[in-house]
Amino acid sequence: MMQTGQRVLFIAPRFFGYEKEIQAELEAAGCEVDWYDDRPSSTPLMKAAIRFRPELVKKIVNDYFDEIVRRAAVAAYDVVFVIKGEALPVGKIQALKQVLPQARFLYYTWDSLRNFKNSHEKLPYFDKVYSFDRFDSIDNENIRHLPLFYSRAYEILGQSDKSKERQDIDLLFLGSIHSDRYPVVRKIWAAAKQVAPEISVYAHFFYQSKWVFAIRKITDRQFRKIPWRDVKWNSLNIKNTLELIGRSKILIDVHHPGQTGLTMRTIECLGAKIKLITTNPEVKIYDFYNPDNILVVDRERPVIPENFMHAAFHPQAENIYGKYSLREWLAEIFY
Repeated sequence: MMQTGQRVLFIAPRFFGYEKEIQAELEAAGCEVDWYDDRPSSTPLMKAAIRFRPELVKKIVNDYFDEIVRRAAVAAYDVVFVIKGEALPVGKIQALKQVLPQARFLYYTWDSLRNFKNSHEKLPYFDKVYSFDRFDSIDNENIRHLPLFYSRAYEILGQSDKSKERQDIDLLFLGSIHSDRYPVVRKIWAAAKQVAPEISVYAHFFYQSKWVFAIRKITDRQFRKIPWRDVKWNSLNIKNTLELIGRSKILIDVHHPGQTGLTMRTIECLGAKIKLITTNPEVKIYDFYNPDNILVVDRERPVIPENFMHAAFHPQAENIYGKYSLREWLAEIFY
């Protein structure tokens, strides 16, 4: 249970609106929340510089976080809640702790810690540290494993009567293009059409920048065969995402091969009570796994049984279903 009336400094990346949903849920619980991006800007150029050449943007980053520290000293926050914080320098965490000596410092990452530099230098400054990847917690006993969440919108979708709604999409994929994701989705489609030729499929393959994509097509063989016409340059808003998921019978999830934690889409399927085809075998260890609802496939040679394509979703026990809500996720972190 979260304490009402807490003042929260919330530092998190812009990520398909999830930062806004988290802020809204904290405010619904009675907290006062100020959100800041965990980078000075979210342009492709800034993201690339922070990850690969941080020395080039060091002054911009330091000036940005110096201003946050200055405002924090005036606001006297009770909690500092950081998600990922890739650009947040260790020195600025120290500065925040100096101006907020009574505040609790909470950390969560929805990327595997091994995938971004200097993460372990920052963790000792936080009172509680969580990762969506259970292998992070195996590697470091001070890291707690906490899967991602579904929001209230997916809960509402899960409460709808699917039999009375238009479900004209059999297989749906929504997501960014990375690694081998595009060809894997195409292989899953092909495998499904082998056993159910009549099915309808739909995908929204998103990429954030045309010029970065053009460079990737030159430098990355996984991108060379992706047709320009199949790429969308606008990310779907929440309303359009929910509308497409509501029309779908099965969602496709292709996790990054460098990660083992469950994607947001996996948990959202649970919330929306929609079946899932995923490449991530880790899902089998979770308490909500049911082979009638979730099919794990090999990303190189996916095989899809015909009965999975046509079987109905099997409802979860309420105690298992409820624990993956955004409310419970925040209650665990802020407890």
